[in-house]
Amino acid sequence: MAAEGIVRNLKPLEILTEEQVERIHRGALDVLEVTGVKVESEKARKIYEKGGCIVDHDDERVRFPPGLVEQSIRQCPTSFHMKALDRKNDLILGGTTTYFALFPGLRIADLDTWEVRQPTVQENHDANKIADGLENILASPSYTPYTDMVDVPPAMLLPVSTWSRLKYFSKISRVGTTMSSHIFEIQMAQALGVDIYGAMEAPPPLSWNEDATDCAIACAEAGFPVEPGTGGSMGATHPATLAGALVIGMAEVMSGVVLVQLVNPGNPVIVNCFPPPINMRSGHPAFGSISISLFQVAWNQIWRTRYGIPIMNGGSGPSSAKKIDFQVGYEKSVGAMLSAMSGANMINHCGGLMGELSYHPALSVLDNDAVGNIKRFLEGVKVNEDTLAIDLINDTGPIPGFFLNKQHTRDWWQQEQFTPLVSDQSTYPEWLEKGKKSSLDLARERADALLESWESKLSPGQEVEIDKILDDCRAWYKKKDLI
Repeated sequence: MAAEGIVRNLKPLEILTEEQVERIHRGALDVLEVTGVKVESEKARKIYEKGGCIVDHDDERVRFPPGLVEQSIRQCPTSFHMKALDRKNDLILGGTTTYFALFPGLRIADLDTWEVRQPTVQENHDANKIADGLENILASPSYTPYTDMVDVPPAMLLPVSTWSRLKYFSKISRVGTTMSSHIFEIQMAQALGVDIYGAMEAPPPLSWNEDATDCAIACAEAGFPVEPGTGGSMGATHPATLAGALVIGMAEVMSGVVLVQLVNPGNPVIVNCFPPPINMRSGHPAFGSISISLFQVAWNQIWRTRYGIPIMNGGSGPSSAKKIDFQVGYEKSVGAMLSAMSGANMINHCGGLMGELSYHPALSVLDNDAVGNIKRFLEGVKVNEDTLAIDLINDTGPIPGFFLNKQHTRDWWQQEQFTPLVSDQSTYPEWLEKGKKSSLDLARERADALLESWESKLSPGQEVEIDKILDDCRAWYKKKDLI
């Protein structure tokens, strides 16, 4: 049984012509054939070479025959199933279904001072527990909720993060990798009998470091889905033009797809590119920019119509706002709606604040409500004999006709309307009487209630097993003098 997700019953949003799609596709193939990509790992270069790529080992450069790239894309499944710890949260990625995921932040935001600080490991656990109870959040990337934690050495941050998600978040999760941490993260998932997808993240432009290719190879060998992804900044590590950023982003991701298919033909992939424009005043990424949505709508159209491969978006996750305010609401919600309308199958969105600098569970609760609105919109308008209600309208007639007391209203009202769980929809007198609470106040209350009601989905034996793997990981890093 798979999670319901959001089924898009509307025609997908498209902004490119067929000719433009083809020109971008051909441009990416040209870049891969003429310039290629830099691949740090000798192991990965040898796989590329055996598969038919032209490899210069001295220059660490790999160039790709166009036919091999297109063949590798054709080998990717158009949809795939992922098994969660709680089986009602299984995902089927592809087609017209969209799922929403968390978005990571480096540290926790203080809701009183709006400054950031290192969270504790317990706060990381608690944020996972709260997200576990949010009905519209069904996945979590690596580094999430928090990238940094008190008293956790850098080498252990990703293993501890994955261990925490697998213990306290019963939905789908992602493997990250730093200093070969994916070895132990994969072991944890296998010990629990769940699927986990692997991050293959390119350092742009046109490069793969050893961690990224090692993680992709290991996940493909284990049969786990892989997410070839990149995230250059337009105007800095990607071209300033949207079309140029699409060409280079597609070239980077296509080269990752080729590696995965050479390791395990037919292995599932989900493709991701998130290139925020550079803010030329500060040099920082302009998170929340509408150009990110333009890029992702075009990206989604190309991968959906030209290749049919499941698509991930992350552009709506990190607003530039420093507070949970009007800016964070419109930047995140506009981006998320456009990603969903254009066919993204997974959207990393909920909880992220201040670019990628912070995360807060209360924001994940608010974002969860926003996703509920998006879900209702994408379901569209049902038109059938019952919903048209022609007989009912004729029977009820003009004033003093009334629909509130009709069975039809009782049957359909909840199906047709979305009622937010924390947005304030009270009357003004009710709002005064209940203490003039803001939506953030209500979100904090729901977060506390979810934390209080959380129950573990792990058996005692499973908990012991992944605790042991984390201990083995810690011992391995100590032996290598990394902690």
